[in-house]
Amino acid sequence: MRVSFLALLAGVLLPHSAMAQQTAPPAGNTPAPKGETPAADPIIVTGRPLPSKDEIRALTRAITPANPAGDPLSRFHDPVCLGSIGFDRATLLAIGDRFAADAEQAGLQLAGGGCRPNVLVLFVDDVQSEIDQLVKRKWWIFGDRTPSEIRRIVHERGPVRAWSNSEIRSRDGDRINNDGTLRIASASRIVAPIRKDTLAAIVLIERSAAVGKTTHQLADYVAMRALAGARPGQTSDTDTILALFAANATQAPGELTAFDLGYLRGLYAGPANAFARSTQAQIVRTIVKAKDAKAIGAAAKP
Repeated sequence: MRVSFLALLAGVLLPHSAMAQQTAPPAGNTPAPKGETPAADPIIVTGRPLPSKDEIRALTRAITPANPAGDPLSRFHDPVCLGSIGFDRATLLAIGDRFAADAEQAGLQLAGGGCRPNVLVLFVDDVQSEIDQLVKRKWWIFGDRTPSEIRRIVHERGPVRAWSNSEIRSRDGDRINNDGTLRIASASRIVAPIRKDTLAAIVLIERSAAVGKTTHQLADYVAMRALAGARPGQTSDTDTILALFAANATQAPGELTAFDLGYLRGLYAGPANAFARSTQAQIVRTIVKAKDAKAIGAAAKP
């Protein structure tokens, strides 16, 4: 089945009402292509202990999207709404429920039922073919991506392609005027006079690669790629859910790792107009603080 991006953008999606309500009782993971739909549940991270602070800092740099040092990192400010297509309704709803829980854990607001999706996830037969067609016929879907960034997406290997479209606004959220000007506050050495708003995030996943993955794994992976713009990079099997589709992964995490959850929380914790390097430092502090708290709690147990 070939998925049409034009139909997607026209609204032929499954908007997830679960984005607004997370009231179902907890349940376990379910394989994505088959099985019953798991209800929404709290985010519980498992896996090996967090790496050292130096390793956390290095991994944070590795997965953070390339960004000019003088600019803020892009992130969502509007309530998020997931739209997806390519699997049965029960599977897509399970992914939507889990994604909503991830977004809430990151500190994001959720859009209500029937919302217009700004996070789009397509499970397709052939990722490379879909990307090639988009470049030829619907290049505008890449938004503010530069030609070199689009080429990188086209030539990327593996069963996943992901990118986001953003917009520069003032630190208070004002948009560029019709005459092309943007009213901004006075310059500062501490924070930028602008912020970058993520308007939409798009993730394409090859359907065959999703077989055998749980809905939790798929939703958690999408959360890191869409909400944080994280790039897989060179990661070990257990450091991050970003290893889920890595060619050399032998045992990818079953869900968000402690590092992943800390990354999402740290990204959305500080000022929206903080410089990229400051936000990365905030992310590292958030992860290390959670690590130290866990170590203290473990030591206090009899």
